[in-house]
Amino acid sequence: MHSLTKLVRIIKSSKRIVIATHRDPDGDGIAAALASAYLVKHYRRKEPVLFCHSRIPAKYQFLLGNLKFTRKAPDFDLLIAVDSAGISRIFPEITEQDLKDKTIINIDHHRSNNSFGTLRIIDQTASSACEIIYFIFKRLKIKVSKSLAEIFYCGIYNETGGFVYANTTKESLQIASELVGLGVRPDLLVKKLNAKTLGGTALLTKVLSTIEVKDGVAMMYLFQDMLERSSAEMSDSENFISFLEAIRGVRVSMFLREEKGGTRISLRSDGVIDVDQLARRYGGGGHRLAAGLRLQKTIPEAKKEILTAILREIKEHS
Repeated sequence: MHSLTKLVRIIKSSKRIVIATHRDPDGDGIAAALASAYLVKHYRRKEPVLFCHSRIPAKYQFLLGNLKFTRKAPDFDLLIAVDSAGISRIFPEITEQDLKDKTIINIDHHRSNNSFGTLRIIDQTASSACEIIYFIFKRLKIKVSKSLAEIFYCGIYNETGGFVYANTTKESLQIASELVGLGVRPDLLVKKLNAKTLGGTALLTKVLSTIEVKDGVAMMYLFQDMLERSSAEMSDSENFISFLEAIRGVRVSMFLREEKGGTRISLRSDGVIDVDQLARRYGGGGHRLAAGLRLQKTIPEAKKEILTAILREIKEHS
């Protein structure tokens, strides 16, 4: 409770507050930022600035209401960083040293979090950043409106894969039940979250055609020209990796996406190896069963390097 008292004190005493989530944002990061905006507004009666280096995917726009994210790094004396394991995930071109004179509140659930910031509220056992912030609201006895309940539900639903991932806990299910009690309609929200664009569906067919499986490791690829030919966006591929995980006999899944200057790699494991530890060796991170990294290499080069590392890990743990 001491940390929450300090949290409130910092919010009340700060003049220029920015709430930021990581680039290439997912549902939990976006929802956690929005929920934090409600928290700040409760104590300041003024909306903070919301920042994300990347565009907010179209399918999450309905959550924003009257709020907007800026992609231009704003000035601040307080940064509330949510769902981000490190400053580099928020500001690719800014270091922690650059922000040494700023107050930073770090709210996160990633095991790979490097404990940056002035105040750290980190719970690696939580299903999501939204779960942590929900408990902050409860402990501070702040009323959760229906619109805020929908934001929390979407964040937790997204991060737990619809309450089927290994991070689904008794607590996350209890929160979901409480949110439904506040008026959330799961059927309507989930339909919006799972809605696919025609371009996104066309992209999926192209990506699925690249699937390869080698010694229990499933891989697939997304090249920039696929986006152009499908009239799709990178955010349309957010949950494509689940198709690899569903293949019988697959122990580790790897989804490689071509980006400007390199390759973005998403990893999933059934527990045979710790993909967080593997990703950290390359500057990435996440969770034991789900992690990611970026390499300044082409997809074929990145595939060769990471596949070799995965197969070595599997062999060592077999």
